[in-house]
Amino acid sequence: MRLFWSAPLLALLLPTLAHAAGTGSTAIDLERLKAELKEELREELRLELKEDLGADKAVGGAAGGDAWAEEEWKWEEPVKPELNFLEMDGYFRFRYDLFNNLDLGTYYYNAQTRTESGPFAGTSPPVPLCATDYPGDKTYTPQGSTQSIQGEGCASRAGVGNTLGGANMRLRLEPTFNVYEDIKIKMQLDVLDNLVLGSTPDGFPQNPISPLLAFSQTQISPVAGLNAVWTDSIRVKRVWAEVMTPLGQLRVGRMPSQFGMGILANEGNGLDNDFGDTNDRIMFATKVGDFYIIPAFDWVASGVTSAQRQDPYGQPFDRDQRDDVDQYILAIVKRDKPEEIKQKLENDEYVLNYGTYQVGRFQALDAANFFGQDKADPNQQAGPNELLERDVQLYAYSYWVKFLWRKLSIEAEYAGILGRIGNPALSGPYGATDPDFPDGLGISQHGATLNVQYKLLKDALTIQLLVVAASGDSAPGWGIRPLLSGVGSAGQWDGSQAPQGDRRITNFRFDPDFIVDMIFWRQLVGNVTDALVIRPGVQYNLTEAFGARFDLVYSRAWFASSTPSGSFTEIRNSEGNDDSLGNPDNNLGLEGDFKIFYDSEDGFHAWFQYGMFIPFGGLDRQVQVETYYPGATKTLSTGEQVARLDSSLAHTLQLFFGVSF
Repeated sequence: MRLFWSAPLLALLLPTLAHAAGTGSTAIDLERLKAELKEELREELRLELKEDLGADKAVGGAAGGDAWAEEEWKWEEPVKPELNFLEMDGYFRFRYDLFNNLDLGTYYYNAQTRTESGPFAGTSPPVPLCATDYPGDKTYTPQGSTQSIQGEGCASRAGVGNTLGGANMRLRLEPTFNVYEDIKIKMQLDVLDNLVLGSTPDGFPQNPISPLLAFSQTQISPVAGLNAVWTDSIRVKRVWAEVMTPLGQLRVGRMPSQFGMGILANEGNGLDNDFGDTNDRIMFATKVGDFYIIPAFDWVASGVTSAQRQDPYGQPFDRDQRDDVDQYILAIVKRDKPEEIKQKLENDEYVLNYGTYQVGRFQALDAANFFGQDKADPNQQAGPNELLERDVQLYAYSYWVKFLWRKLSIEAEYAGILGRIGNPALSGPYGATDPDFPDGLGISQHGATLNVQYKLLKDALTIQLLVVAASGDSAPGWGIRPLLSGVGSAGQWDGSQAPQGDRRITNFRFDPDFIVDMIFWRQLVGNVTDALVIRPGVQYNLTEAFGARFDLVYSRAWFASSTPSGSFTEIRNSEGNDDSLGNPDNNLGLEGDFKIFYDSEDGFHAWFQYGMFIPFGGLDRQVQVETYYPGATKTLSTGEQVARLDSSLAHTLQLFFGVSF
């Protein structure tokens, strides 16, 4: 640097200046001149050092002293900014949702058979609790009888409703502990995760102070098993360490999993996401040329451990290696940094990023009885006779590409899962097999998505087209729970994709955090599967923070037999003509979603959304009814009396407030 020559130059100049002063100059003048020149050079040095090193404090001591200590500034190292031990990221969100006719008018409770059916995305029908009473507020006269029957329950007295609504909240904290410059520990914690507001009053459970919920004075913290089904006030979801080595970065712990557009692995970190894929993983990431090479190993399931409530001390261990579900991963990705992408686009160059995600999953044995839904108890231990020979061999893969040029963006991902399950039995002693699958169960699932965006009017207007395709299975139901039961019933909303006689599961299930709409796939089905979805959309930003968006979502099933309309059966009248109530249909519906949003630079987010779903013929269905059903009915050859239920419009409103930090 130029500043290192200044001090020797001063030593050379001073004798010359003394000679030039002559005999008439006094010693005081010479000393004053030397002091002024020295001060000017010192200020010049200080400014140069500040500019080159960006360290004002590096020369502060020498510049403020009476004497110039050359060695102090000559070997001074730039001062690094102090490392903050704790950094905090996250967000707070509040959501209010209102749903009208969420069951599409197709929920039905048969009072004679005491069975209910309809669109069940979860464990409860999407209708008000009072509306599950039957026959409701109407009086019926059974055929061949003069005696009327009237409902005795809630609906008969309070009336039938079709609106659901409520609010929920979440505080997500993502602290980072900077142990050292190259060593970090990261966490993700959710506080009051998706807590339904008003769901934990002090009157629940019932107590003498608040014997009626109307007496409740306050809300209390949720405790799993006490006043909440499975959630506590604070849930630690992820903890992992990141260590930077000379060869690359090492990560180990419970961490998020994400690849591409998120159809196979999705970390779910969006403000409106509810799930998120989390893996117990050890991973190493390095860069070779333009490519990131990322091998990893996942403990998908460790099986039974030695941990027991009666013996809480010491280190628990895995009881058997062969009942583990092991997963081996290799990802290879070319991804430019944001600043590199910006520079290329400004230079009118195109950007091409792409990658692949390869996964092998294996399991030899399985403690099926121990993990069974009705028998699971973490305080108990599994016996050796409860292990099944599972023999799982699965291969999953994903290919992702993204192309950017000027105002055009094209992104696509294709994923698949292939393999077999040697023994799909859900329970039984060692050696037990499923008689319906003596040769095992085959898996062949495929999904793809394409997203095209183009910006106009100085980036204020965005035109988008999203296409989603998920392979299907001709078995009845969507297959969100692919082994729900061994027998498939035509027209059921969800069901086994491997009923008796079917030895393959071929419906691909998109990650639930891959959101395409507001009502049908997100609320009623749960995942995109067995369908083609086409979503054109347009967004206009009045300002960088404020704008509006409209999406039109068309959905069509690959197999009509998977839809509720698959319940329609052929009916012949006495003359032999077709007298059926309807026919199976692939068309599912058309949904319009409108959104007004505001996203400020300081992290405040707010939006209002409205969605309307127009169901098509694929969601109409045939249902078995009572002998005294008041509407038009048909009688099958089996003697069952059936009626047609036509699906109707569904609506939803959502109000969202969030703060990200």
